[in-house]
Amino acid sequence: MQTSYKYREELLNEIKDFSDEHIVNLMKIIHIFKESINQQRDSDFNLINEFAEWDSISDEALLNFEDAL
Repeated sequence: MQTSYKYREELLNEIKDFSDEHIVNLMKIIHIFKESINQQRDSDFNLINEFAEWDSISDEALLNFEDAL
């Protein structure tokens, strides 16, 4: 059984007796969850880029310092 199919079935079993109001609220929660995952991924990517930039700057500063000695 494929993993995504398995979880889909489990999820459907969990919510089969939900009212429409609960489904609407669940959809809002899922949307917020997906947004937070995407924002976290973007933040992680930006942080990695920022670290790389700082590494480059610090390497340049160290080389300039060593050349001045």
